[in-house]
Amino acid sequence: MWELELLPVYLLLSIWGGKKRLYAATKFILYTAGGSLFILLAALGMAFYGDTISFDMQTMMAKEFPLRLQLFLYSGFLIAYAVKLPIIPFHTWLPDAHGEATAPVHMLLAGILLKMGGYAIIRMNVEMLPDAHAIIAPGLVILG
Repeated sequence: MWELELLPVYLLLSIWGGKKRLYAATKFILYTAGGSLFILLAALGMAFYGDTISFDMQTMMAKEFPLRLQLFLYSGFLIAYAVKLPIIPFHTWLPDAHGEATAPVHMLLAGILLKMGGYAIIRMNVEMLPDAHAIIAPGLVILG
């Protein structure tokens, strides 16, 4: 469901964007969809760990993940959300997309789309993988 937000932005950018709109739209969709593969892999890792297979967030939060696995899963989610947020060096799609976007599309990108990555880090990484977050958070503060 996360990826459904990409399709309208891609279409808006590719149809009504500037001169390099197709390049910017293609780069946008490739980066963000490619980043989402990391969400899929980390979510599968969380769901299939342990005795029960479940994608329910409450069930996954109740699971006791070893620290090494938490760090691995956290890294997968972080890479994906770093593309969405965008965090350096995963942000190279952003200047092209903003440069070619019309004002309404620019507002959608800046006002909604970019905030989804930050929300997801808080919702997924902090809540579901707290031990890994305690280790990685100082690095994120420095990067921020």
